[in-house]
Amino acid sequence: MGRRYWDKKHTVEDCKSISISFLRKNGYFASLWPQGIVWTNRVGEETASMTVMVHTSQDESYIRLIYTMTERNTGKEAHFDYKVDLVTTPCNLGGVRWWFICPLSRNGVYCGRRVGVLYRAPRADYYGCRHCYDLSYESRNGCRHGRLAYLSHCWTLSARIKKLQEQTKRWTYRGVRTKRMQRLSVLIARLNAYGREYLPDLLHDRDMLT
Repeated sequence: MGRRYWDKKHTVEDCKSISISFLRKNGYFASLWPQGIVWTNRVGEETASMTVMVHTSQDESYIRLIYTMTERNTGKEAHFDYKVDLVTTPCNLGGVRWWFICPLSRNGVYCGRRVGVLYRAPRADYYGCRHCYDLSYESRNGCRHGRLAYLSHCWTLSARIKKLQEQTKRWTYRGVRTKRMQRLSVLIARLNAYGREYLPDLLHDRDMLT
């Protein structure tokens, strides 16, 4: 599992991916039957598809991945059908949170990381974690000065949020959020948007849980 053929470092944006968040939001955990996932390009054309089946029980929990890959040069098809183990961790407010267990091996060592997203790197065969495929992010490949500018903006937003939180004594009035609270919500949403784009290492795992 996990063969790689590239010479340079790929990004997560280059890869097909499956996330726990997507499966949960679209009812895959609630279904007893196989369901499909389809990837499309920017103009809506199908570029890849997969059949998945989520099985959860006290004895064994896994997701079964079924797909076909076609070699561009020869047209030869390769069929894949394998399981990826699932595990849970308890949530603070009750219930459980699901995770994939990365099935890949790197340098002969089994990974087994608990992750929220699996990726299939370009020209690779199997799905695994970004650590095994040594994936980066597009934001890291941009201009260093541009990234520093965005980082500076994030720190500024954080300081404004902290100051506003300290100044806010009442969050609601007669059941309605105060203007200061509304302003605070806007600043937090803006910071999260910047964070997801330019601070993926800090916010990536958290985003997969929401």
